[in-house]
Amino acid sequence: MGLKRIDHVVVAVKDCKAAGERYAQLLGKSASPVQELPALGIKNTTVHLGDAFIELAEPLTNQGPVAKFLEVKGEGLYLLSVEVDDMDATIKDLTAKGVQMAGTTVDSGSSKLAFVHPKSTHGVLLQLVQKRR
Repeated sequence: MGLKRIDHVVVAVKDCKAAGERYAQLLGKSASPVQELPALGIKNTTVHLGDAFIELAEPLTNQGPVAKFLEVKGEGLYLLSVEVDDMDATIKDLTAKGVQMAGTTVDSGSSKLAFVHPKSTHGVLLQLVQKRR
């Protein structure tokens, strides 16, 4: 199927700066500067662990998927991102296995993204990412 590795996890938080400082302290690492990503409706910071990272995402407004997640579930694991070799082949294989996709494939410039609906993964939003190298 071409699944390579866990790329990153996203934790929905109310304050990404404070959460970044806490994760950095707990893990003995440093957090990246907070950046705003208006296209995603969030600001975030990351803490790297080897080849993967933890992204701490805070909604910019009370609208959008991360804001809705926080409202319904509170802070916590929002998304698990898995790197794939071939997005189209992976989606084809997953849908043949009865997996429900959420939305359409997105081209972010540096990568292609697709999402597996949480109904197919026991409540976890699964992001597929194919990086351009």
